[in-house]
Amino acid sequence: MLIRRFFGLCIPAFGIAFSCLGQTHPASLADLPDPLVGTDSKYELSHGNTYPGVFVPFGMIGWTPQTGEGGWLYQYSNDAIQDFLATHLPSAWTEDYGPFSLMPVAGELHVLPRERAAKFKHAEEDAKAYCYSVRFENGMRAEVTPSIHGGVLRFAFPAGQKAWVVLDASAGGSAIEMHPDTRTITGVNHHIRGGFPANFGQYFVAVFDRDFAEYGAWDKGGVAPGAKERRGEHVGAFVRFAADPGQTVTVRVATSLISPEQALRTLQAEIPSSDFDHAAARARSAWERELGRIELRGGTAAQHRTFYTALYHAFQFPHALHETNAAGTVEHYSPYDGKVHPGTMYADTGFWDTFRAEFPLLALVAPARDAEIIRSLLNAYDEGGWLPKWPNPGYANVMIATHADSIIADAWTKGIHNFDGGKAYAALRKDATEPGTGRYEARNGIADYIRLGYVPADKVKESASCTLEYAYDDFCVSRMAHALGKIEDAALFAKRAQNYRNIYDPLTGFMRGRNADGSWVAPFDPLAWGGVYTEGNAWQWLWSAQQDAAGLISLLGGREAFLARLDTLFSMTGDYKVGGYGKVIHEMTEAKMAGTGQYAHINEPVHHVIYLYDYAGEPWKAQRWTHQIMDRFYLPGPDGWLGDEDTGQMSAWYIFSALGFYPVNPGQPVYALSSPMFDRAVLHLENGKTFTVEAHRSQPGDVYIQRAWLDGRPLDNCWIEHREILAGGVLRFELGSQPNKAWGTSSIPAPADGL
Repeated sequence: MLIRRFFGLCIPAFGIAFSCLGQTHPASLADLPDPLVGTDSKYELSHGNTYPGVFVPFGMIGWTPQTGEGGWLYQYSNDAIQDFLATHLPSAWTEDYGPFSLMPVAGELHVLPRERAAKFKHAEEDAKAYCYSVRFENGMRAEVTPSIHGGVLRFAFPAGQKAWVVLDASAGGSAIEMHPDTRTITGVNHHIRGGFPANFGQYFVAVFDRDFAEYGAWDKGGVAPGAKERRGEHVGAFVRFAADPGQTVTVRVATSLISPEQALRTLQAEIPSSDFDHAAARARSAWERELGRIELRGGTAAQHRTFYTALYHAFQFPHALHETNAAGTVEHYSPYDGKVHPGTMYADTGFWDTFRAEFPLLALVAPARDAEIIRSLLNAYDEGGWLPKWPNPGYANVMIATHADSIIADAWTKGIHNFDGGKAYAALRKDATEPGTGRYEARNGIADYIRLGYVPADKVKESASCTLEYAYDDFCVSRMAHALGKIEDAALFAKRAQNYRNIYDPLTGFMRGRNADGSWVAPFDPLAWGGVYTEGNAWQWLWSAQQDAAGLISLLGGREAFLARLDTLFSMTGDYKVGGYGKVIHEMTEAKMAGTGQYAHINEPVHHVIYLYDYAGEPWKAQRWTHQIMDRFYLPGPDGWLGDEDTGQMSAWYIFSALGFYPVNPGQPVYALSSPMFDRAVLHLENGKTFTVEAHRSQPGDVYIQRAWLDGRPLDNCWIEHREILAGGVLRFELGSQPNKAWGTSSIPAPADGL
C-alpha cells in the first residue's frame, strides 16, 4: 500500500507528553523528513548548509536550536545549545533579520549566549518538521512547535533548582517590555541589512502559562532585576517561576512586521491556548497535507526519508510575510517602501538558484501557491519599482540576472494565469531593457549588453555568466510576450536569447569573457573558478543555453562532438583553479566532485546538464548519471547532503529526478525524462486529477529504460509536456540493468519553443 499511515501524535517520554521524543517508527508522512540532514556543515567542508528548522510550510518564521553566534546557526559538531531562535534565515550562513530567541536556564541565572548554553547529546535530540525536542545534560528538557507567525515552546526543569527563561531580543537595536500581570513579554528587534526601509522591525509577544516569581531586563552590561523595560543595541528579559518538582513552563509566541498590536492579534488567532500538543498536532497536519501531494511506493526506507526530507526543504521557502488584520483581510509590511499595503508578500528565496527546479516544482504540485508568490512579486514591483532578484526580504543585489522573469514566464506558459499578466510583462520588459536605479541594480551592464550583444568583462564582473543568463531571461521575456500577443517584442527578445553565441570562442571551444572592444579576456584557463564566471568555471558554464539546446549542439560541432564534450565533462579531472574562492572551498568542492569530473552538482549552474544527454540522443546516460548523483550525494545523516541547499533548489532537483523527469528549460512547458527511483509515485494535482509514474524492474539496481508508455500508448520521446501531466494518467517504464540505446532517440531534441 502507499506509504500514508496515520497514528496518534507521539508516545510520552520523560513522564510527560513530549511530542517529538520517544518514537521508533514513522507515524505519518509528516514524520519522515529529517531536519538534521545536512547540518554537519562548516566553512571548510560543506554538507548541505542546513539547520534543523521547525516551521509550517511557507510560514513567516521558523524555529531552530542555535549552537553558536554568527555564521551557521546550528552545527552538528557542537555539543551545546544557546537558545531557540525565531528566524527567517534562507540559509544557515546568511544574515538574519529581526531575530529573537528564548532559552531555559536551571539554577543560577545566566543571560549571555555562551554562558546560558546547555550541553546535550544527539541521542537525546529529536527533530521533526513540526517539532524539535531535546533533553539537556543538566536535566532540563525543551520542545518547540511552530505556527505560521510564531510558535509554542515548552520547557521542563529539574526539581530543586531555580527555573528561569531568558528572552534574547538580539543585536541590531532591540527593546523589551515586561507585563507581569498578564505573564507577558513584548518586544521588537530592528536588525536590518542594507536595502531595508529604515522603519523595519519585527515585533513579538510572548505569553507564559505561569506567574512570574521574579523578572527583569538585561543587556551586555548586566542584569536589572525588577526592570520592566529596556532598549538598546542588544537587550533581553528574564523571568523566574516558582519551583515545583518536575514543573513545565509553556510560552506562546507570535510575531508581526506591522505592529505590536498585530502580533497580539495573531497570537490570539493562531495560538489561543497553551496546549502544546494541540499546536504540534496542527503543525503536523499542515505537513501531512503538503507532503501528501506526492505519495510513494517501493524503494528503501532511506530513500523515502530522503525524498520527503527534500520535499520539506522545498516547502520551507519562500516565507509568507503577510498577516491578517482586525478586519480579517490580508496585508503586509513592505520591505520595499516601508509601508503597509493590502495583499500578500513572500521573501527569503534566491531566484538565481530556485528558478531552475524549485519554482517549476511549485508550478507543478502547488500552482495556487506559485500564483500567490507571483502576485507578491507584482506587489513588490508596485512598491519598489522592480521585481526583486533575491528578496531577503527586500531588494538584495545578490547573484546575477533577473530570474523572476523565468518564474513568471514558466508559470504563465504552464497555464497559471491568476495574476495580472499585463503588469507582469511590463515588469519583465523593464528588467530586460532598463538599468537598475538606486539600491537595485537589476541586470548589471544591460546597456552594453543591448549594444554589444554581450556583457563586457572590462566593465562588469562575472560577465560571461551574466551574458548567458541574460540571454536565457530574454527567452523567458520572449515567451511571455508571445503568449500575450506582443509579436514584435517576442521576436526582439527571441533574437536576444541567441546572444549566448556572442561569447562562444571556437578556438578554445568555451564560453569566454569578452571585453568591450571584442577581444577575449586573457589568460584563459577553463579550470579556473571565478573571474568572468559566477561560482563556477568554463566547463560548468559551457552548457548554459538551455533555451536553445539544438542551437548549442550545433554550435559545439554537432551531436557527436557535443556528446563527446559531455562525456569529457564527467570523466575529466575534478581539480580546478580556485582563483578568489580560497583553498578550503577548493578542497571541499574537489571532495564533493570526486568521480564526476567537472560536473559540480554542489552548485546550481550544472543542474540541467545531465539531461542534455536526452537532447543529444543518448538518454541512457542521463538515466545512469541521475541515479549516480542521487545515490552518492543525497544520503541520510547530518553529513549526508551536499553543497548548499540554497532555499530548496538542491532538494527540488532530487525530487524531480527521483520522479523521473526534469524541467531543463523553465519557460518551456516540457520535461526531459530520466528513469524514476520508486516503483510508483502518485502526484495529487490541484485540478483534482492524479498523475502516476510507475517503474517495473527486475531488481533494485535496474535504472535503464527499456520501454515506456503514456496512458497505455508507447512512448519513444525522452520528454513529456506539462499539459500531459495535468491531464492525469499513467507514465509507465520498464527498466533493466543494461541500457537500451535505441529508446528515446526517434525525436531529438525536444520540440523547440520560440527560438
